[in-house]
Amino acid sequence: MSDFIEHLLTECLLIIIMTLFVCVHIHANLFASADAFDTVGRERPRRARRRARDNPEETAMVMEWSTDSVPAAARFDQWREACCEHVYALTPERASRGSAFHGAITRRQLGALDVTDIACDGHVVRRREQDISECPGDTYYIYLQRQGRAWFDQRQRRCVAEAGDIVIADPNLAFSTGTDGAFDFRLWRIDRARLRPLLALRSGELPMLRIGREQAERELIASWLDTLLRQHASLSPASLELAVGTLCALVAGAAGAAPELREPTKLARRQALLQRVMREVERRAPEMDLTPERIATSAGLSLRSLHQLFLLADCSFHEFLTRTRLARAHALLRDPSARHLGTAEIGFAAGFGEVSTFYRRFRQRYGMTPGEWRAG
Repeated sequence: MSDFIEHLLTECLLIIIMTLFVCVHIHANLFASADAFDTVGRERPRRARRRARDNPEETAMVMEWSTDSVPAAARFDQWREACCEHVYALTPERASRGSAFHGAITRRQLGALDVTDIACDGHVVRRREQDISECPGDTYYIYLQRQGRAWFDQRQRRCVAEAGDIVIADPNLAFSTGTDGAFDFRLWRIDRARLRPLLALRSGELPMLRIGREQAERELIASWLDTLLRQHASLSPASLELAVGTLCALVAGAAGAAPELREPTKLARRQALLQRVMREVERRAPEMDLTPERIATSAGLSLRSLHQLFLLADCSFHEFLTRTRLARAHALLRDPSARHLGTAEIGFAAGFGEVSTFYRRFRQRYGMTPGEWRAG
């Protein structure tokens, strides 16, 4: 699907980003990207490693840190240092040190986005005014609760995040957080200078905002984040930059966009919705009886709205479905685990209901028959 993303980002998202950033005169920041592993002047905790993975979702350089190789008595102290280096300046606190502490941090950079996964034993974490004064953040963050639940206290308000919930927050507002079980979450950090001009901040501050699983905005943001994580390796730097800009527009739309930017954020929302629909089509393409009506129903759209979404793409719904099925057949024909299947059976497995249609479309797309591709 990377070719579709490339086209969509180039043709449509360019409009979004140009509108967003020209309006607020910050186009100079479009290509700004912080070093993925800048520290805050502290000694680097032990056992930090960087490596490139073979997984296409993780071809960016990855930093990994774990308490596993740290002596049990020193683990929590080392954890505190690691959090300050790779997250924000924080004050972790643990009520009891009766058992060895376990924690792991995985960090990677996707263009201008910093993505950090954290899994650790439960404890209380505070970002105090003193922490903020010593090391103010130059980002906003999107917090995704992956497993379990966590609570956040900020200015006499409590926010509880369940698995799948998203929290949008400003690290320069003091807060505390904890969990009854273990922490398991992902942080997406966005440059402050890039997102702030898009927000309608009445007091100049962004209070912590929970976006629950029941809210449509959550699904759009989460879907876009997932697409970025899965597809970033196949995007050009310019397209990745545009995708990050769309994410900023989606976040601004959820948190409250500046009045002059509300139309562009609506366009970003439609773009994210299109990506979500495309992913659903990809997932269900092998169903021979898949229709636009069924996809529209599953997405909570009218049939007319579904077809209007595809006006943002370079193809119609039916063309995208056909290309998706062809791509699936193309891969299966060279898949060793599918060698026992004939070419016609592979066409059926990809979702084609007629062999003649499958052969004709395959030749049009790839310039050869399925059998020729398999034998090549």
